[in-house]
Parts: sequence; structure tokens; C-alpha cells
Amino acid sequence: MEVFDICILSTKSDAAVAHRLGESLQSYRLPANVNLPDPEQSYRRILYDCDEMPLDEAWRAKVNASRFLALICSPATRNNPVILERLNCFQETHGKNGIIAVIAAGEPAESFPESFIEKKTVRHILPDLSVIEHVETIEPVAADLRGVTGKRRREVLNYETVRIAASVLGLHPDDLEQRHRRRRRHAAAVALAVVGAVCLAAAGIFLRLGLIARNEGQIAEEQTKLSISIAQRTIEELPAAFEGDGQAMAYIGEAIENARAGLDELSLGELLDEVERGGGE
Repeated sequence: MEVFDICILSTKSDAAVAHRLGESLQSYRLPANVNLPDPEQSYRRILYDCDEMPLDEAWRAKVNASRFLALICSPATRNNPVILERLNCFQETHGKNGIIAVIAAGEPAESFPESFIEKKTVRHILPDLSVIEHVETIEPVAADLRGVTGKRRREVLNYETVRIAASVLGLHPDDLEQRHRRRRRHAAAVALAVVGAVCLAAAGIFLRLGLIARNEGQIAEEQTKLSISIAQRTIEELPAAFEGDGQAMAYIGEAIENARAGLDELSLGELLDEVERGGGE
């Protein structure tokens, strides 16, 4: 029997959300140097259960062969008999600890199955020593994929993907999210460094063209000034954007040195020195 890491369970109306979550998990790559409690475990083997078909023995075996069950919750989920049957099936063999609630629409009270919501009677002693009781509703901690805009939905999907992967792997979600954030920042630094190097190289080409045509009129002079301005802004703003990030600064410094070498080949190295001193104004 094939073993699945996560069975993603949803109603037909939430199938698109289920598949977006599964695809996000399958494409997510762990940051380097993450020590897994169990190196054999994964989070990418996904079983989708979104068709609301009767639960036969073959499908029951697949659900039971899943280590975790992620339930996509919306108002259509709460009292759906097919969903509740599958939840019971999974809980019989795995208990509640393997269930991950994922809210896709609506408020928790109208979207979670009744079994997810714990009601607790709390007693309070008043100053006059009388005792009053009231019932508190305790909702499970859930992944939240709700978002008003498409951009916001993509942001929360990326965030919850990391947290769900961490839970499945037995890692602390916040630790993995911090590592993931550092990796995104590093990738952004590399991308900016590359863009910076390209800008410097382009500025060098325009500088040379401008120098060649300097005597041909005001347009060439303005082009040269603009090119120096581009180079100057790149050299100043790119390191400032990542001040304090040693790894990013190393990449940016390397990119600037590579650009300098390219300008030296064009006999424009002294112009870059002028740019760094704030010249060209």
C-alpha cells in the first residue's frame, strides 16, 4: 500500500483551494541545513480527496495510509456527511493529532466541524465571593488561506505552506519560517546584485557611447550625465538596501567588482571612481 504524507480533504466547491495547497507543498523546497527529526519523512506525497464520493474500503485504506489529513474548511464543510465520515475514519486510526485544519472561507464557527470546537465551562469568583459560570468556545489553531485580494491569497498560501510542511516533518513552524525568510532575502539580494551588475555594465556602455559622441551636441552630453547618474544610484542604493546583511553585501560587493572589471576593459575605470566619489553632477 502506497503511503501518503498528507491527504487533503475538501468538498467539491473547495477543490481548487485543495489543489493549490497541494501544488504549493509539492513545489516547496526546504532551506539548506535543516536537520529533520526523521530524514525519511517527506511532505510532498499528496492524496486529494475532493470528489465527495462514498467511502469504500479501497479509499478507506488510502485515507488510513496518509500520515496527516489536511481539512479545507468553509461553510460547506461543517455539516457535510461525506466529510464527517472521512474525518471519523481518519481519527479511528490516527486520532486528532494528525488533522490539520485549513480555513479557506467563512468564519471558524461556521466552517469547522462541530468536533473541532471544544466547549469549556469556566467559573469566575466575583468580589462578593459569588460564583458565575459561562461557556467558552475553544477553536483549533488553523492554517488560514483567506485573503481579499489575489496577492494576499498568494502571500498566505506561501506562509501556510511553510508551516504545514514543518508540522508534517516534526519541525517547529516558526524556526522553519525564519529559515525560509532568510532564504528569500538571500535570493532577493542575489537578484538585485545581478540587476545591479547589469545596470553598471549598461551604464558603462552608454558612457563610452556618450564620450565618443560628446562633441556631437547636447543630446550626447545629457546621455552621458544620465549614464553616470544610473551608475551612481546603483552603487549607492544597492548596498544601502541590504546594510547589515553580511551575505547579501558579499554578493553585492562581488557584483560591483565584476562591473568595475568590465569597465576597466573599456578603459572607463576612472569614470567609475568618479561616480563613487559623487562626480558626474
